[in-house]
Amino acid sequence: MTTDNAEYHKSFLASVERNQMHISRLLLTSLFALNMFQAAQPYTSKFISLQYEESLDPLLYGIGIDDTYYVVTWVIGLTFLRSFLMTWCFSPFSSVVLHIHSRKAKVRFAEQSWSFVYYTISFLFGVYLYIGAPYYNNIDNLYIAWPHDHYTHMFKTYYLAQVGFWIQQIFVLNVEERRKDHYQMFSHHIITCLLLIGSYYYHFTRIGHLILMIMDSVDIFLAAAKMLKYAGFSTMCDIMFLMFLVSWIVLRHGVYNVLFYHAWFYSTDLMLDGQCSGVPQTTRCWTPTVIKAFLGLLGGLQIITIVWMYLILKVAYKVITGKGAEDVRSDDEDTDHEGESKPKADTTSDSEKEKAKVEKTVAASEASDDSSTTDLDEPSEKLQE
Repeated sequence: MTTDNAEYHKSFLASVERNQMHISRLLLTSLFALNMFQAAQPYTSKFISLQYEESLDPLLYGIGIDDTYYVVTWVIGLTFLRSFLMTWCFSPFSSVVLHIHSRKAKVRFAEQSWSFVYYTISFLFGVYLYIGAPYYNNIDNLYIAWPHDHYTHMFKTYYLAQVGFWIQQIFVLNVEERRKDHYQMFSHHIITCLLLIGSYYYHFTRIGHLILMIMDSVDIFLAAAKMLKYAGFSTMCDIMFLMFLVSWIVLRHGVYNVLFYHAWFYSTDLMLDGQCSGVPQTTRCWTPTVIKAFLGLLGGLQIITIVWMYLILKVAYKVITGKGAEDVRSDDEDTDHEGESKPKADTTSDSEKEKAKVEKTVAASEASDDSSTTDLDEPSEKLQE
């Protein structure tokens, strides 16, 4: 263990990381217990229910500052759910079924299992909302009749949950032990949160919805590839990685830039009626500065994506040349095999030897400080993302 590792494990952040399931559980149970008292409900209900209901038939909602409380609940809830599933589902599964013995490899597998589950559910729910949306297969409707300031219960829940997820990602990134790509990931998450919160405030949620689906779909392949890698299925990992590579290029550099181009050249013409006129208005209006700010953030996100594309191509080269995709994201030492004591006779099967070989590869890759910051570990992003 390096000096930095030792200092982290003694820190306050490490204590928070180790107890995040207990802390989040305490906060959630306290919230719902308080909500049982009628005197507290005017305050606690803001954390539990959507606010700003504007009509009943159909049921539609507006937006406002009180939506912050609902997002806080999602941050706490996702923190608990992630920690619970990693501890009681994914990590035991990796030990009992996949026979992964390295402690850190099990943690990495559990992390990617959580990502796979979350992105899959988020993507499928996003597709469900998209199929019935007025902008289905018509990107002009992303801006026509703007501002789109009334939301169904499901859409508002979806969007605020995404905001909560990405804020929770920032929390996790800063309480867990830092990895070599910490600042790239942190920059990505900050841009993502700015885009999500800004698009929600200015009612640009339609394009936000499409970009979230783009990012979620790619992240499913990435998480699956890393799960297969840690599980020891190297060939399947390489195949999944190539699928991830194709989806990355098509969606994050293809479809994403089509949306970016369309927003740059057509959005203002399609939203002429919504431009600020200098007189008091009852609805949100846009200015050239607002549009430029959003385009700048979208462009910044694409720049980060291009940098990751370079790193991904380096991994692709390893796959093509037979070296296999490797996750070299970041921290030292992954050689702590549980249950090791003294040398034993070699009675392992071929599959177990292959598993041990994979774990040694993981250990070597995570211990190499001069490696690229993320071979198989891209931040995903959502609006991205």
